[in-house]
Amino acid sequence: MQFWPVGFALFAAALLPVQAACNAAMNRALGHPLVTILISMLVSILSVSLVTLLTGRFSDIPVGRFGSVPWWAWAAGLGGAFYVSSQPFVIPKLGAAFFTSLVVTGQVAMAMALDHFGALDLPPHPASPLRMLGALLIVAGMALVARF
Repeated sequence: MQFWPVGFALFAAALLPVQAACNAAMNRALGHPLVTILISMLVSILSVSLVTLLTGRFSDIPVGRFGSVPWWAWAAGLGGAFYVSSQPFVIPKLGAAFFTSLVVTGQVAMAMALDHFGALDLPPHPASPLRMLGALLIVAGMALVARF
């Protein structure tokens, strides 16, 4: 296994509670969750656009390839928008740690279901007893974060 994908994933995951805390702080200051969400998403679009322009990656995709994208794949941005939208509403009530533990639990549960059934063009990875035990341990950890 290569190290850099693991490190990259951990770094990206570590930024999620920072993003959530920033969105919660912006919402406290502005008092308007929808404007907070809009600003957050706009900063995301601008930053990805800038990196794409600087690396010259816009020119790498032939226009005809857009037609080969499965219809359901176009909904990918809705998940991110829903996740970001939940932050200013939920974090003030639950805190960043409990919110993040709920997010991780939900991600692992859905990922295991997608893997098990090979849904959305993913290669199948059966939900073995040890994988399910790992998921249950995540739920137990989430319960500890919520309780204490």
